Amino acid sequence: MHLICVGISHQTASVDLRERIAMNEDTVRKTLADLRSVYPNAEMAIMSTCNRSEFYVARPLHGHPRVEEMIGFIADARNIPAGDFAAAAYHHDNEKAIRHLMRVASGLESMVLGEDQIIGQVRGAYDVAQQMGTIGKVLHKVFQSALATGKKVRTQTQIAAGRRSVASVAVDFARHLFSHFDDKNVLAIGAGKMTDLTLRQFMEMRPAKLTVLNRTIEKAKPLAEKYGGTAAGWDQLADALVEADVVISSTGATEPIVTEAMFRPLIKRRRFRPLFIIDMAVPRDFEAAVGQAANVYLYNMDDLQRAIADQASARNGQIGECEAIIEPSVAECYEAVQTSDFADLIRQLREQLHTIGAAEAQRTLNKLKVASADDLQKIIDEHTHRLVNKILHRPISELGKGRGTAAAMYATALRRLFELEPDQEDMENPEQNEMK
Repeated sequence: MHLICVGISHQTASVDLRERIAMNEDTVRKTLADLRSVYPNAEMAIMSTCNRSEFYVARPLHGHPRVEEMIGFIADARNIPAGDFAAAAYHHDNEKAIRHLMRVASGLESMVLGEDQIIGQVRGAYDVAQQMGTIGKVLHKVFQSALATGKKVRTQTQIAAGRRSVASVAVDFARHLFSHFDDKNVLAIGAGKMTDLTLRQFMEMRPAKLTVLNRTIEKAKPLAEKYGGTAAGWDQLADALVEADVVISSTGATEPIVTEAMFRPLIKRRRFRPLFIIDMAVPRDFEAAVGQAANVYLYNMDDLQRAIADQASARNGQIGECEAIIEPSVAECYEAVQTSDFADLIRQLREQLHTIGAAEAQRTLNKLKVASADDLQKIIDEHTHRLVNKILHRPISELGKGRGTAAAMYATALRRLFELEPDQEDMENPEQNEMK
């Protein structure tokens, strides 16, 4: 089997492109179903977060999809020019694909080095692919190994110690604008995990009021109660923006929920009070033009990335320790993947040879029914000759195509598998034989 990973992340693509590729769970499910219909012999999993969208594929060695086919498929599925996606995309094969996933699960590829949230996102991608039936024994092994390695890295190193989270950086941004928060109103839009993590940081500053707003008010209530706030429905969005001093937004909307046209009439109602907005959603919840309004300070995930870039160097010493754990896991996993289909190969080989043998046996039996005693040896010799030729036809044909290193590998394999002694000429002229 051949493994490939194709994707983009905060390291290679702007938030503009990431939000065009990003998928919610429903879209991931549909995309997996579409991929399976086009490439039924491949295993697939998709991980799509605010900072990365990655497609993992295991396919037969000479099968499909190839990297360029995946790039074209993704571009078509997300309705973007293939060139735009290809320019920002990276791809990895085999061991490199396994290593990349293990680094992702360990938090080494995250915006915040060593973050914990990513391992849950890797597991989520694995679970969805399992539910969709697109995970087979190869990707099962790869994802299970990556999850185990990510856990091992966190328990055996200090990669997560002293890290600055996206939420803590958002609070630092807010402190630059407001000296105190005891008279400030915080509005949280969306009730997911990212909102929860960020509110945990903001509530330590004891703001005067918290409102949690969600499309479904019932989903907003538990989070509002957790932090002593009130829940609001979608129809209250405009009024909530008028009252807010700080906005934390992280929804799964596919288009901006606050456009410049929608926000413009609210500016006078706000009496031009400063408004601090952290837009953690990808795709973004706020149109960029909203940030151009007077006294509006709008930050998105790219802004947060730039603010925390320096924290990676503070823990660079831990990266080597993490990689020392990851590398043996990569080798073990790849070896397991490459040998996992031996039993299937042997079974297929037996079935194929039995089919050939049965066909030749029937042909020979038909001849024996009308043969004379003098013809028996001739018929048996012909049966043996035909059977050997049928079995060896395809292997010999493929061997004839081998050149250079491939030919030498084939020759070594044949000698070992069938206990063949090398020719005397081969032993006397090994260098010349290597060139044949």
